[in-house]
Amino acid sequence: MSDPAPLRTPQFQVNDLLEPRRRPILVIEDDPVDQEMIILAFKRASVANPVITMANGQEALDYLTAPRSESVLPSVIILDLNMPQMDGFEFLRHIKAEPRFAAIPVVVLTTSQFDRDLTQSYALGASSCLTKPGDFEQLVKMAAEVDQYWCRRNRIPESG
Repeated sequence: MSDPAPLRTPQFQVNDLLEPRRRPILVIEDDPVDQEMIILAFKRASVANPVITMANGQEALDYLTAPRSESVLPSVIILDLNMPQMDGFEFLRHIKAEPRFAAIPVVVLTTSQFDRDLTQSYALGASSCLTKPGDFEQLVKMAAEVDQYWCRRNRIPESG
């Protein structure tokens, strides 16, 4: 006897399961070498999300506020603190004050060892603060951890 169609378990396509993970990772970093290393680390860690890089907070803010036919928020923003034009602190002030962007997790990735920088980052709404690793393999490991938590497990609203 065959089982009736309404009682069958729904079949999912691989794309159905991966689609939420396709939201971009926005990297805001002024150093082109660091940008490239971060992109390579996410590739080496087999992260499915596209990685978009911006050179400073103003460029990233312009990207996020640009009109789009389809408003897709990043899964996570990776943010350097010390940048020209608009630094990481000013970017955090702007993005966390804007309701449509406030839920986007921001991971500060910095070489700063100053507690005041960490305290200020968290006070402005950073979700996490990480020290930039000194070697590439550690950066790959960090990229995999960011992917596992912020891209795969964490949930934010679909659009702003």
